[in-house]
Amino acid sequence: MAPKGYYRNLISDSNIRIAFTHTPIYGCTKVDSSKIIEELKSSTDEYAQYYINGLENGNMVTIVENTYSDKYFALGELYFKS
Repeated sequence: MAPKGYYRNLISDSNIRIAFTHTPIYGCTKVDSSKIIEELKSSTDEYAQYYINGLENGNMVTIVENTYSDKYFALGELYFKS
């Protein structure tokens, strides 16, 4: 198993995240993983195959965080619009 967030060392697009599909994900949009898989296949890193396997068998997914939000909140507070 690769260290947490290690994929960031292997892919060139800093906006792409790789997440496990068994955990609910909010505030994100799923994106096509084919370009990321191709980039990982060209890597010689020992953990690249771990991510390739996860993406190909559906245990992992590539996502992009949504940047739009009109709600601002702090931990323990109700949200408000500003």
